[in-house]
Amino acid sequence: MSGHPVAFVDEAFIQWRHHPGAYLFAAVILDEDAVAQAADAARAAARGWEFHSTHLYHRGHVGVIESMLDAVEEHAGWTVLVAQTPLADLSDDEPQPPGVRRETARQTSLERLLTYLNAQKVRDVVLDTRGGEAEWQLARQEGRRVPEIDRQDIHTYRRLVHRGDISHRMRLIHVDDRTQPVLWMADAVAWSARRALAVDEPQWWARIADVATVLEASTGAELRIEDNRAAPPDGERGPHDVSQSAHPMLLPAQGPLPGYDPGPDVGDTVGAAGVILTHLLRQADDARAGLHPLRAEQQRRLLAEMRALAERVDDLTRQIQDLRAARPATDLSASDGADVPSPSPHPEAEREIE
Repeated sequence: MSGHPVAFVDEAFIQWRHHPGAYLFAAVILDEDAVAQAADAARAAARGWEFHSTHLYHRGHVGVIESMLDAVEEHAGWTVLVAQTPLADLSDDEPQPPGVRRETARQTSLERLLTYLNAQKVRDVVLDTRGGEAEWQLARQEGRRVPEIDRQDIHTYRRLVHRGDISHRMRLIHVDDRTQPVLWMADAVAWSARRALAVDEPQWWARIADVATVLEASTGAELRIEDNRAAPPDGERGPHDVSQSAHPMLLPAQGPLPGYDPGPDVGDTVGAAGVILTHLLRQADDARAGLHPLRAEQQRRLLAEMRALAERVDDLTRQIQDLRAARPATDLSASDGADVPSPSPHPEAEREIE
C-alpha cells in the first residue's frame, strides 16, 4: 500500500419517540491510490441516479443500493461503523432536546471515529457536509472554511489534535457528496446499518459485514450486528413490497413494521427497539459497564439455558406429583399388603358359577 489511507464518512440516525435511538457514523477506508478506481465503481453502481440510499429505497430502486454495497465489499480496504446508542448524552442526567441529543451523539461518535482512523494511519477524512449550497455560499462570503452547521465537527477535530489524541497531519475535509462518489459508498453502509437497527432488516448489512468493524462510540468496544440469515436475492423491490423470499429472513420488529421507514427526520413515530437493536443495546451497556460484550452475551445465554432447564425440572416434578395424587384407591390398598377381594359388580353371576 503506497501513501496513507483515506476515509470517506457519512452519517445516519434513528430518532423516534419512545425509542432508544442510535447515531451512526460509517467510514469506508481506501488506499489513496485506489480512490479513483473506487469512484468509478461507485458511479457505475449508481447507474446514473443521484445517489441517496433513502430516496432510492422509497422509489423502489433497491437494486442500485445493493450494487453500491457490492462495490464497497469489492473495493473498500475496510469499513468501520461507530454507533452511539441510546441516542443520549450518557454523561448528563439532565434531559436534552432532540437536536442537542443528536449533536452530542454525533460529536461523541466523531471523536471515536477520528481516534480509530488515526490508529489506522488515515491522513484524510472526507466527511459529507450537512450544509446546503446556500450555507456554503454564505460561508465563503464570510471567509469561513465551512458552513456554521459543520463548525462543531471542526471544534471536535481541533480538540483531539490539541490533546494529542490524533496526529496534526490528519485533515478533516467537509465535502458535498454530489461531488465525491466514494461518499455514496459510505451513505449505503450507513443506510444498511440503519435498516438493520431500525426495522430488523439485516440483509443489506450482511452484504458488507465481512469487511466491517462496529465500535461503541463512548468506549471503543467492538460490537456485533447479529445476522443469522442469508441475504435475499438481488433485484428491484419497493420499500412496501418485500419479496416473498425475503419474508422468512426478517425478524419481527417490535417497533415500526419492516418496510416502514418514516425517514431520518421524523421524531414522532411511536415504537420500541427491535430485536437487533435490543441486542446491540445490551452489548453497548456491557461495554460501558466494563464488561467484554461477547463474554457477557455468552454468560446471558448460559443463564437463560440454566433457567430453561430449571423450569423443565419443575414441570417434571409437578407432573410426578400429579400422577401420585391421581392413583386409584385399589393401588393404595395393594400397597398395604391386605388380601381384600375386589367386589363383583354382578353377585348373581357368581352364585350361578357356584
